[in-house]
Amino acid sequence: MEVAAVLAVLAVASWAAVAPARSVADATRLFSAREIVVRGIARGRMAAVAAGGGTVTVLTEPPRIRVTAGGGVVHDALIGDGRTSLLLSGARDSLSLRFDGLGIGRFASASIGLRRGERDVGVVLSSYGRVRRR
Repeated sequence: MEVAAVLAVLAVASWAAVAPARSVADATRLFSAREIVVRGIARGRMAAVAAGGGTVTVLTEPPRIRVTAGGGVVHDALIGDGRTSLLLSGARDSLSLRFDGLGIGRFASASIGLRRGERDVGVVLSSYGRVRRR
């Protein structure tokens, strides 16, 4: 009888610990996905300087970032996993960020949102390519 009571208490305690642990795991994966986006934009800027121009393309399905410069793909990475969704400003399916040979962005300001579970984070891009995390 006592063993059953202890097991019941342990079951309730472990159930109560699952939700906070899942929230922390979601936040960690979400911040990691945001850093993949920021790193991809930085790589695009560096590749543009090296090649005289380049483009960073962000796709929503599947969430992906691709850097092209000098006529080829320099970097291609998935953003997050199957539970991380990517939202672009203006409800677009893709976003192309063009950088000139000096690494200056030539595009309208944009925002990239990432969502997983109840949490969301994002990246805001200025028209010259400056990145700000939110």
